[in-house]
Amino acid sequence: MKYLKLIIGCLLIAIGYNLFVLPNNYVSFGTDGMAILFKDIINIPIPLIILIINMIIIFVSLLINMKNTYKYLIPSLLIPLFMVATSYFNVSLELPEQVLTILVSSIFIGFGYAFIYQSGYKAGTIYLIEEDLGDFTRIHTQIYSAIVDILIIMIFVFQQSYQAAIYSLFIVVVTRMIINKARYNINDSKMFYVITSKEKEVKHYIMSTLGYELTELDVKGGFTQEKKSIILSVISAKDYYKLKTGIMDIDKHAFVAITDTYDVINRKAF
Repeated sequence: MKYLKLIIGCLLIAIGYNLFVLPNNYVSFGTDGMAILFKDIINIPIPLIILIINMIIIFVSLLINMKNTYKYLIPSLLIPLFMVATSYFNVSLELPEQVLTILVSSIFIGFGYAFIYQSGYKAGTIYLIEEDLGDFTRIHTQIYSAIVDILIIMIFVFQQSYQAAIYSLFIVVVTRMIINKARYNINDSKMFYVITSKEKEVKHYIMSTLGYELTELDVKGGFTQEKKSIILSVISAKDYYKLKTGIMDIDKHAFVAITDTYDVINRKAF
């Protein structure tokens, strides 16, 4: 299922670009948007430009911070490949309204990224730049990629027209909203409640592998009256799927309850 989601996600992104964004002369966000801007400057296909930009960013990131990089590699190769493959279908979809075109293209691209993140991989090397800058400056923020998007839209105004730039801005905003939902599930933190027969292995995975603190609560089952321990840990939303799948790999019969946490104060107090 993990690899199926990855393939579906990359395919949806490719279809979104080939059927809606590129035929209407729109621009997208991040490095994909940069590639579309370059198409009038360097006379090579857009998928190839996307691939070149992605590989340059991944290569530089490998030199700086290898731990953020490897999950971006496969999607960075598959998306341009699927863009080339789907371009041969020669399908033209003309929707009755521009707003509908914007909405449909944003859904295709946004949910494509969502599938990729749910598979455990990452896409959009602009977010890799964001992660590397966050690790380097110790200031993790989405401002870095937002600045790139603003510059892309400003350049696009002069390259095309203000009307195309406004439509593209809506695509960027809606797409990023869907992607952020997939990346962070809206919240910055998640709280895990875990009851497992393999407490030692789960605690080692949370503390040693992921580097998070945890707390143990002594409880008694309401039906069985059996005494158990609940492992409680608050983690960053970016490690949500990593912890969830990690626990299931250790103990597929573990009880796991996950809740949204909107603020964490004194994370290491206990």
